[in-house]
Amino acid sequence: MRWSFAISSVLLILTIALLSPTVSGDGINVLEVQEGYEKIDEATESITFTWVAYNNDTSPYLLEVVGTLGPNDEGRLPSNVDLGIGQDYSAFEPGTSREIVIVLSSTQAVESMDFPIHVNMTFTKMSDPDQVYLVTKSAMVHVEALFESTGNKIFGIWDNNFPSPFNTLIWSFIFTVIFWLAIAAFIYFIVDPFIHMLTRKTKTDLDDRILEVTRVPIFLLIVIFGLVDSLSIIDIPQEWHVNIILLYQILLILVLAYVAYLIFDRVIIHYAQKWSKVTDTEVDDVLVPLFHKAGLILIPTFALGAVLSLFGIDLTLLVAGFGVIGIVIAFAVQETLSNVFAGMQLLLDRPFNVGDLVEIDTGEICEVKKIGLRSTTMYNTADHEIIVVPNNDVVNKKVINYSRPDMHRSMSAEVGVAYGTDLNKVKEVLLKIASDHPDIIRQDGQMPYVRLAKFGDSSVDFKLWYWVEIKKMWRVASEVRQAIYDRFMAEGIEIPFPQNVVTLKSDRKGP
Repeated sequence: MRWSFAISSVLLILTIALLSPTVSGDGINVLEVQEGYEKIDEATESITFTWVAYNNDTSPYLLEVVGTLGPNDEGRLPSNVDLGIGQDYSAFEPGTSREIVIVLSSTQAVESMDFPIHVNMTFTKMSDPDQVYLVTKSAMVHVEALFESTGNKIFGIWDNNFPSPFNTLIWSFIFTVIFWLAIAAFIYFIVDPFIHMLTRKTKTDLDDRILEVTRVPIFLLIVIFGLVDSLSIIDIPQEWHVNIILLYQILLILVLAYVAYLIFDRVIIHYAQKWSKVTDTEVDDVLVPLFHKAGLILIPTFALGAVLSLFGIDLTLLVAGFGVIGIVIAFAVQETLSNVFAGMQLLLDRPFNVGDLVEIDTGEICEVKKIGLRSTTMYNTADHEIIVVPNNDVVNKKVINYSRPDMHRSMSAEVGVAYGTDLNKVKEVLLKIASDHPDIIRQDGQMPYVRLAKFGDSSVDFKLWYWVEIKKMWRVASEVRQAIYDRFMAEGIEIPFPQNVVTLKSDRKGP
């Protein structure tokens, strides 16, 4: 590759030395890279003219390049055209070459015309500033405008052969606009209802919802496009065309963003909510509203970004700026984010569900009402109050779920009897109390039983264990204790209370 590049450079230098058409001095040669000078350009694009200057003198030169636009055949100078020079001033040593690059660009508002460009190259010998050589190059440029009138034609296609005064340019524009409005009305009032009549026969309402969402936007898009397209008939300034097209693009973005929002809100979110209602998991119940809110933010954001790009605003800097702002916000709300991730963990692990009865770390027994992304809402059944607990606390602290493995709760009632009491009779009475209560559960694995718990200082202590539904456990526990007291009184079983026997010993002898 290096050898081929060196050989190419030598051939280029030899070509410049032998074929240079314009020589302003014995030490300077200038060669055109392109053949000919005429270029055809379209608006918003650019063309490049390149010349190569070679210093075959023994002294270095200073090069100054000046480019100008010339008038057309009518004597008018081109507007909305920019002539750029790669390097205005440059110095090059003996035996070296320099590329002279001229870039011609135009804006959208440029008019169609032919005009020349002139490039003056001034070479000043650095060892003798009085020796100045001037080389002038010219090129013809043809620029084609973006917007050209189609003439007196309806839709820009058919000649306007209506009788006077309807055969003018403005009437061709009016007729074209009317035809576009007729097309939009035909689709809105005839085609759309006909298609809607067919979609009613389908099993799903998806097609009906899409038609309902897109009916008005399609009508607006046809009308807007028809108005803009009709402007090609009349001859208006290019600046007007550019501004109208810009306005059309903004309206197009806004309409499409509105359609995207309607489809997102009335179709995607609608079916997501229906799906979340029939699933057992609660993850979708929380994620669907979150997804809905995210869409309400992202759709307008993307639309705003598209509009800003039309004005040439670099969105890269905005995205980078938002990234930095996002990092700052993340540090500021890290506690909230911690709760959000904890909420996601709760939804995925599901240690409890809405409606479960749980005991939290502070001792309250609560019913779970709502599991949100940031916090969990609970109802304190004892104090009749709502407790909102950050999800981070719920995840990192102990939580007892009374609703699992089933909705039954194991309860116990402890009672002491006096020493000397028939212990078997005590067991029979306690089991009889449990079997007679209608709310105590009696099923395999959850039958009531009695255990001798311990020998106390003043009594023999028994425990009656039984299962009951969670929501009834406090009432049943009270009724069981009441029944134990009543039955023991009826059966003559003594429930002792702690007694201390104090014996006084006297050291005195005799009466």
